[in-house]
Amino acid sequence: MKQAVVLIHGIGEQVPMDTLRGFVDAVWASDATAPGPKATAQVWSKPDLVSGDFELRRLTTAENRDGRRTDFFEFYWAHMMEGTEVSHLLSWAKTLLLRWPWNIPRQLRGIWFVLVGLALGVAVGTLLFSVYGDQLPAWLAPMVGVIGSAAWVGVGAFVVKQVAGDAARYLHVAPGNIQSRHKIREAGVNLLEKLHDSPKYDRIIVVGHSLGSVIGYDILTHYWARVHDQFGATAATAPHSENAGARAALDVLEALAREPSDGADYPARYQAAQGDYFAELRAAGHRWRVTDFVTAGSPLAHGAVLLGRDETEFARRKEQREFPTCPPVLEAIKVDGATIKKFTFAPDRGWIPHHAAVFGPTRWSNLYFPCSWTIHGDVVGGKLRPAFGPGIWDIPVETTRRGGFFSHTLYWAPGETPAPSWIVALREAVRICLTPLPTATPPTRDPGKEKARAD
Repeated sequence: MKQAVVLIHGIGEQVPMDTLRGFVDAVWASDATAPGPKATAQVWSKPDLVSGDFELRRLTTAENRDGRRTDFFEFYWAHMMEGTEVSHLLSWAKTLLLRWPWNIPRQLRGIWFVLVGLALGVAVGTLLFSVYGDQLPAWLAPMVGVIGSAAWVGVGAFVVKQVAGDAARYLHVAPGNIQSRHKIREAGVNLLEKLHDSPKYDRIIVVGHSLGSVIGYDILTHYWARVHDQFGATAATAPHSENAGARAALDVLEALAREPSDGADYPARYQAAQGDYFAELRAAGHRWRVTDFVTAGSPLAHGAVLLGRDETEFARRKEQREFPTCPPVLEAIKVDGATIKKFTFAPDRGWIPHHAAVFGPTRWSNLYFPCSWTIHGDVVGGKLRPAFGPGIWDIPVETTRRGGFFSHTLYWAPGETPAPSWIVALREAVRICLTPLPTATPPTRDPGKEKARAD
């Protein structure tokens, strides 16, 4: 069997396969510990017969040290977001700026004050110009017009196309954006479905950068809702309610979901239990194959601002299971006469996880560059545990590139050898190899010993 990695790119004028090639180079091709029997991390470019997009390729690898080959796919969505205009950006910006500053995450308040200041400056300048325009020098009006036109073109060419246009279209639930949002989600769900239908893959890993992490969250949410109750014949013939051993992993996971979760080791314990529960679902014939969701520089860190009007509404929609959390939202049900909180139901059918329990079997790991003073680190990303639950493994990373400033696009930028810390953290989160290395890589490498260890 093989495993599949689906990479979802972020905003901007993305070129098909550019993001995927850089990602594969970081997590596999440049990783000296990745290959199995072979001495080099081999990668082949093959036709992508899953997505149906002739611009895309499937990058496939040699065996890793687990004896498993990996197929890397890119979910390319940029061409579904054509036609973005300045008006889309302004409409979204209006919904974000018309809030009190204390309802804006601390990390984003600097940007909020700058944008509000600019908007007020333009408004005051326009008012003064209309009142005192006839008293100004004759050359000033044409100069202001030229500067304004150049600024407008700059906003259209750079800000809309490269910085925020895609986010404005995807994150703003307005009538003009619905069709694009639907097309992207439908294509992503179809890709997941085809990978699940394929007999080649028994494990799928979804990785999303920037806006791609929001898209990944959405397609996992919607596809899980389709299949959450699809068990195979095994569950029908041997339901979990009659097999205490089979439901042990679920009992451990739900017990963790009920307990206080402020300990530093909680994500590690929760993810270990998730791995066992995933194996239990597989043994019961469940269709689900996604073991890991990895986000990098994710704007979901600001979910209360981007997905709701405020913290109260965001919390209510999570409680209503519109936005899946990790651990999943629990419900009080009666089991053997006792009331207990669970995210599964219907014991007679094998304890089915509910429609928002995608992060029962699927681990969620999140990389972010901590941000300070808006420009150092990554202002877009951040911790996800406060917004989506304590089961998420938040991984703060640092980079020396650009002096650590404006780091949003550097999560898998090629680094020096040996791999820098943020690339090592990315590899650990993606888990191409599920078994850890038995020992650290020695300072002086012996190819013969490495081959023996890989075998």
